[in-house]
Amino acid sequence: MSKDQYINWYGKGRVQTWTTPRDFFDKLHAKYQFTLDGAADEHNALLPRASTAFHPLPWNGERVFCNPPWSDIQSFVNLAPYADLAVLLVPARTNSKWFWNALNTGARVRFFLGRLKFGTAKYCSPVDCLLLEFTNGPTS
Repeated sequence: MSKDQYINWYGKGRVQTWTTPRDFFDKLHAKYQFTLDGAADEHNALLPRASTAFHPLPWNGERVFCNPPWSDIQSFVNLAPYADLAVLLVPARTNSKWFWNALNTGARVRFFLGRLKFGTAKYCSPVDCLLLEFTNGPTS
């Protein structure tokens, strides 16, 4: 399946802007002290500084939390090496090209128990998720 076919299939009729559960994010933020929400819109930003489709910000020197649109995870994996720290919340798709690209770029996989309930969804996601942690600069 080509990238365009994947994006067209995965993005078709599916919300790409679900908000990360606040309690889940707050625990990560306490640990990592993020400076930038790497993929947000005006309704779901979790930090005062957010990179949006209409106002993209560079990741250089930032401590980034990113819940990317699942139809284009690779673009955000490509940005991660520019950040001092980047933590991406992604579906557990260990057979995907973007996942292996992340590992080859130095990402560490962080698993967590349970499924998340994104945004105002009635039910938890049917998809298991994981964290990809990239550390490229100062860690404290």
